[in-house]
Amino acid sequence: MHEAIFIRTSNGVFTKVDSAEIVLLEASTGYVKIQTAKADYLVNSTLHQLEEMLPAIHFCRVNRSCIVCMDHVSGFTMETVFISDKELALGKGYAAVFFERVKVVL
Repeated sequence: MHEAIFIRTSNGVFTKVDSAEIVLLEASTGYVKIQTAKADYLVNSTLHQLEEMLPAIHFCRVNRSCIVCMDHVSGFTMETVFISDKELALGKGYAAVFFERVKVVL
């Protein structure tokens, strides 16, 4: 089950965002960019804090700067995760958890 979070926008309004709409979270110095299908949001938070808020069954950290929604992963290799139009490096320390989360047919 997906859950909603509220994100404060630049005009001070708290906007409800369903976690199912979140495609990707990318950390940068001092903020996190939350990318959804509809809009992008910059929040003054850490990736770890957001990771704790989101349902773990739907989200997976792929490197120290990115968390992806598993519903939006379109493919992967042993080193890369493809999501939307992006290629994200799959960190060695995060690969084992990612591979446990995907179902692969050989």
